[in-house]
Amino acid sequence: MGPSSTEPGGSESLRRLVDGHSGAAPGPARTAVVLAAGEGKRLKSRLPKVLHRAAGRPLLGHVLEALRPLEVDQVIVVTSGRPEFEDAFGASATLVVQDPPKGTGDALRVALEAADARDGHVMVVPGDTPLVTSSTLQDLWTAHLDSTAAASVLTARMDTPAGYGRIVRAPDGGVEKIVEDRDATPDELKIDEVNGGVYIFELHGLADLLTKIDSENAQNEYYLTDVIALLRAGDRNVHALEADASDLAGVNSRAQLAEVTSLLYERTCRHWMDEGVTIVDPTVTYIDASVTIEADATILPFTFLEGSTTVATGAEIGPQTRIIDSEVGPGARVSFAVVRSSVLGPDTSVGPFASLRPGTRLAQGAELGTFVETKKAVLGEGSAAHHLSYLGDAEIGDGVNIGAGTITCNWDGETKHKSVIEDDAYIGSDTMLVAPVRVGKRAATGAGSVVRGEVPDEALAVGVPARVIEGKGNKMRRSERTDKKSPERAE
Repeated sequence: MGPSSTEPGGSESLRRLVDGHSGAAPGPARTAVVLAAGEGKRLKSRLPKVLHRAAGRPLLGHVLEALRPLEVDQVIVVTSGRPEFEDAFGASATLVVQDPPKGTGDALRVALEAADARDGHVMVVPGDTPLVTSSTLQDLWTAHLDSTAAASVLTARMDTPAGYGRIVRAPDGGVEKIVEDRDATPDELKIDEVNGGVYIFELHGLADLLTKIDSENAQNEYYLTDVIALLRAGDRNVHALEADASDLAGVNSRAQLAEVTSLLYERTCRHWMDEGVTIVDPTVTYIDASVTIEADATILPFTFLEGSTTVATGAEIGPQTRIIDSEVGPGARVSFAVVRSSVLGPDTSVGPFASLRPGTRLAQGAELGTFVETKKAVLGEGSAAHHLSYLGDAEIGDGVNIGAGTITCNWDGETKHKSVIEDDAYIGSDTMLVAPVRVGKRAATGAGSVVRGEVPDEALAVGVPARVIEGKGNKMRRSERTDKKSPERAE
């Protein structure tokens, strides 16, 4: 559960669901509708607006994550019909298509046609409000169910409300109507209470109300906000709950996308610091909402943690490090490095200036140093390549030393081949290992060697092409290991 949508208040929301007006059952059905049919024209993008990413998730993904703890019966997402929606969210929501887009009122009409429930309540949420939290949404559910209102709406006070619909109050303090910015009078434009775009309606009779709204407005669209005035005209009460303005910030431009992304990063850093993680400078630390970090990890400045990355206790990440979809073990150290789809075991060390490509796996205590690149490389316990090496499609045992300038020549122009380097081998500087190749246990290569084929256990390979000298390996004078991982060591 990402802190961007639930924050520490997410668990409180769950408690409210259990102790108060709980979940989907028992009680009236709950439906959630997310309006996500915007095409992103104002972002000048071919990608639909709600699929643009902020802090590691699409905008729509943040909204769906915020809805998740509310345990609604059905989540319906109104889309423009682009295949990207099905690929990203088809498994987590009912997707419906609004074609052509004719406004929020029409979008809700399309959604209700796909709704399983005909009674109960429906929450409507914009798909471009990634800062909305589970606790805020649950507060609206609670306030709505505690009232006798036919509808409830989230509002906020803004110093500069331009662009937002205005909340027009009746003399009794209730919501009289919502006026869109483009249709507001000069006096209405002075109102600082704005519509957050999040509503709850009684489902019964809602479809009929939607048929009564028209498109006689500046945008020639069917406004969902017009339902509020219709309810008031029918002497139905409309409740308003004021929320923090930052929770309701929408995205209609690249600048606003950057602003909400910055706020999401700030919120995420605050969450992890509250959970016991040291973040030296949160203003220059960028942690995706999907990342998990354990207490007592340390994150140094200019670090980017992205995707499904996990960081274990005692690890130190940064400075100037990017880690994507990777696992960092307890006590590991990564600095000035890029790590992608890799697993770093306990007490490993990476960097500075290392590049770990997908498929890299480091066992406990392994080290990759300055200007080392790996790809589909497995290093055993205590093995090290400290500088200036490329290790691709390589299986490296325990206690191996890789000298500077070593390259596993894994591609022959058509096919990738594997290099196998067994326990306690010593690879001399500037060695070219032309795969497929195997270097045996405690074997060694001389500096500048070009090695093909097999180097037997404890042998030495020297020269170009390398010749093998039996019994001259074991450069580090390591005796047979006695751990339980090798069958021959049990003899």
